[in-house]
Amino acid sequence: MLSNKYESLSFGVRLGLFFTDLIGGILFSPYFLLRRLQRQYDPRDIKKILILRMDGLGDLVISTAALREIRKGFPEAEITLTIGPWSQGIAPCIPFHDHLIVHDAFAFRVFRGGRLINLGQEWSFIRRLRKERFDLGIDLRGDILSIIPLFLSGIRFRFGRDRWGGGFLLTHPVSTDRSKNVHEKDKTLALLNALKIPVTNRKLELRVPEAEDAFVEQYLRECQISLNVKVVTIGPMALYSWKRWPPERYAELIKRLSEEISCRVFLLGGQGDKEALDGIASQSGVETINCAGLLNLCQTAALLRRSNLFIGNDSGLSHIAAAMKTPLIQLFGPGEPEKFGYTGAGWIVIQRKDCPHHPCQQRECITPSDWCMNKITVADVLVAARRVLGESGANEKEE
Repeated sequence: MLSNKYESLSFGVRLGLFFTDLIGGILFSPYFLLRRLQRQYDPRDIKKILILRMDGLGDLVISTAALREIRKGFPEAEITLTIGPWSQGIAPCIPFHDHLIVHDAFAFRVFRGGRLINLGQEWSFIRRLRKERFDLGIDLRGDILSIIPLFLSGIRFRFGRDRWGGGFLLTHPVSTDRSKNVHEKDKTLALLNALKIPVTNRKLELRVPEAEDAFVEQYLRECQISLNVKVVTIGPMALYSWKRWPPERYAELIKRLSEEISCRVFLLGGQGDKEALDGIASQSGVETINCAGLLNLCQTAALLRRSNLFIGNDSGLSHIAAAMKTPLIQLFGPGEPEKFGYTGAGWIVIQRKDCPHHPCQQRECITPSDWCMNKITVADVLVAARRVLGESGANEKEE
């Protein structure tokens, strides 16, 4: 029962969520029984909508299909989107809302190394939501950590995925397909059935502002990159270290790419990644262009659209590349490509699945001496890169 209802890989977390929902369901059942006797949900009555997506950058990008369809389903409604500060840079590329709230939620900051909770900040956030008097609230994550503020906001109709606890605080908890073969994008879109909104387009979508496009075109000219030069962008970083392919492998890959394929390599990352990316570039012995700290996320999206190939770990950049329809090679270790990967024309996932602990929590490795990411070789990635770029190579079976 626990494994079917909750998507967490940890038995302890599933057990905790089970008892939380059990006790919460008992305590709140009279309240919700009374609310169900009141006015029923009708999408024609909705004027103001709050959408929460305060977790990761990649999660927000995955939700762009749902955000677009919600906008189309409520063309006259006033939509407010709430995200985390780590995703703020990509927000100008998501035009499916009228207002934006950026909230540094303690619940999601913990996953990024934060520890202290600012109760005043959290209460100020709740008061702001209550003041807006939204008609409809939607939690796209489906997590008790984001469902609690949605409940405290006092919104009459609250929709959300019931997958990580807190469903008893929603007026409309939605159970989505928990099959590992269903992509997160499609699980998020499943919410729209409960909202009585048709889904006409299932593709991710980012729209880069013209000014950011122009900035990147000028940047490429300054880097002396003409239109006939193949651009390969590489994103070696990821939130959790166990999801990162080793930096020395990236360095060797860059060296081999420059020897076998006529291209220019750009390294992508945030300001804090500059030193690590400089190290990879130096170790490769190849002249690369380190964009860390030089391009914002919208400009990075523009560069990815111009790229002939993006290579990276299971990270937010991979989802941006997919949204920009960029040819893509994703390197998966402990992650779940069925839920977060992209396959099809020009999209390739590389993963070795012979680890008996797969899938795992991703934040630590149970058997570091047999780490799954170490099993992906440079030759594996080169074969895929040649295929995507239409290049032939004589050494595809080496290593």
